[in-house]
Amino acid sequence: MANQTNNEKLANGYASRESQVDGDHHSHAQPSEKQQPPKKHETANTDSDSQAKQPAGGFDSTPIPKAPPGYTVKITFHRAINLPMADLNSLSSDPYILAQVNTGLPTRHKEDLALRLRTPTIRKATDPEWNCEWILAHVPASGFKLKARIYDEDPADHDDRLGNVHVHVDHISEDWEGIQEGKYKLKKRMGSKRAYLIRLVAACTKATTHLNAFLFVSVEVLGRSEGDGGRCYTAGPCWWTRHYSPMLGRIANRKEPDEDGRGNEKKGPKTDRYKCACSLEPFQHELY
Repeated sequence: MANQTNNEKLANGYASRESQVDGDHHSHAQPSEKQQPPKKHETANTDSDSQAKQPAGGFDSTPIPKAPPGYTVKITFHRAINLPMADLNSLSSDPYILAQVNTGLPTRHKEDLALRLRTPTIRKATDPEWNCEWILAHVPASGFKLKARIYDEDPADHDDRLGNVHVHVDHISEDWEGIQEGKYKLKKRMGSKRAYLIRLVAACTKATTHLNAFLFVSVEVLGRSEGDGGRCYTAGPCWWTRHYSPMLGRIANRKEPDEDGRGNEKKGPKTDRYKCACSLEPFQHELY
């Protein structure tokens, strides 16, 4: 009887201990409300909100406004005379033209910029010659407005504006005679005060006798443009530049030809390669 009683006590104690362990296990296994992972629909809503806050990108589905085909127009900036002197030391300027064309065509977005062209810079000249052509496609028959700003390039300081020229064309057609080297006076109102002050000083010292500057521009219609005319764009010419850099030449293993040059007259001189002056003989014993 005693043994049976002891066995029952041991069994009861083991059962109570087992239930206690199970209770502890369940209490630790169930996380609190704060530690529970988010549900699937909550995660989807969060992702959609974050995507909505991101800027739009990729393909723009905004259609191009419809308009009848326009004309292909060539604008030529020939030269300028009697430009102001922005540099007091050399009594000259480094002029370039920043041209802009505005048409009556509607734009796809309000933020779209107008068509612009920057001509090359002519160094140390008050009578520069650019002879720079700008070809535009799908210029509407209602014409356009050309605004040419002439600046003096100054990398060490800001570029001084030397003056503006406005050319208004009311209408164009295939029979339009165009503009042949039209002479337009520069407007001084938006010009740099420093440049015109230097010109005034130069006029007082008889370094120059002219106070008015002029720009010569030509406009020619080349014909009808192909395709839809809802967008005016630059058709040419394609620009390329030649850059001389000793570091890039070393990387590309190219350099200018010698004075005598090589090659024939049609193709011109060929580029040379740098000759490596180093030798591996001192390091051969380390390599093998």
